[in-house]
Amino acid sequence: MLEIEDLKTNFNTYDGVVKALNGVNLTIKDGEIFGLVGETGSGKSVTCYSALKLLPKTGEVVGGKIVLNGEDITHASEARLRQIRGGEIGIIFQDPLSALNPVMTVNEQIGEILVLHQDEEIKNLASEKEIPTYKSKKFQASPGVEFTILAFCISFISLFVMLGQFTFSLPFLFLIGMMFLRNYLQRDLPHSALDLMVIDALSRVKLPNPEQIASSYPHELSGGMQQRVMIAMALAGKAKMLIADEPTTALDVTIQAQILQLIKDIQREENMSVLLITHDLGVVAETCEKVAVMYEGKIIEEASVDQIFKNPQHEYTKALIEAIPKGGKERLKVPDIGEPGAI
Repeated sequence: MLEIEDLKTNFNTYDGVVKALNGVNLTIKDGEIFGLVGETGSGKSVTCYSALKLLPKTGEVVGGKIVLNGEDITHASEARLRQIRGGEIGIIFQDPLSALNPVMTVNEQIGEILVLHQDEEIKNLASEKEIPTYKSKKFQASPGVEFTILAFCISFISLFVMLGQFTFSLPFLFLIGMMFLRNYLQRDLPHSALDLMVIDALSRVKLPNPEQIASSYPHELSGGMQQRVMIAMALAGKAKMLIADEPTTALDVTIQAQILQLIKDIQREENMSVLLITHDLGVVAETCEKVAVMYEGKIIEEASVDQIFKNPQHEYTKALIEAIPKGGKERLKVPDIGEPGAI
């Protein structure tokens, strides 16, 4: 599915050149859940961002080869990369609230991906159901805005009634009445084809009341819901590979388990390849089939999950496993083992 050969990435800083990746080699097969582990700063995320050319301006891929489904995309054009991002490889970021656009509804953000990668399917659905293609004729603000307006009106009505000035509350009663009348008149108006596909994408990630969530802004959702929206966005383009960059870091333990189970369920249903980036070996043990360990910009060990845990070969891998708290033992510090090649 994805092959990375001798990938080298540098960052140009005021203090000089930082060699973030020093020859990374990685192969992810079709339908495989592959774990990439290591300490913060070891180069896990940079590896993926380098492959998709999502580096900041200070970052630069200076060597190596990236092959996706047999196609060399090392020097692919920006137009081709836009097709790959979302269309062939979806990505889940570790902080969904930062990754989601705060001034766009969930519907608009997922809709952008669908229009870019599934435009033909949208038009076919609109033709089949004889409904609008992109924009429904319904008018309604987000649930948060609607609730705020309603609460504002009720507060002023209560205030004026208490003051004995009922006449002043009539405009607010009229506004509430218009909102209910609008909902009544629009009850039979169909969704657009794009709206239906957004709702379907949200349903696939097991979000309750997907219609309401589609019209919400990111800040109106919980952290777990935001991450599910990110997964829905990553899947909306029918990608065959999913990169999950520490998808459970900002979530509590219960929600972490739900998100990881959701990723496993989707991978099984869609037969997707998944690259799971994490520093949590417990997540790797529960989720992945194969794992690679990174240290100072290099892959120092790669094996099946069972082999890594039962018979690690590299001293750094052994130190990582020993650092996991066991039976009340305090967490140990992972030692500096020197050069990545040392064993």
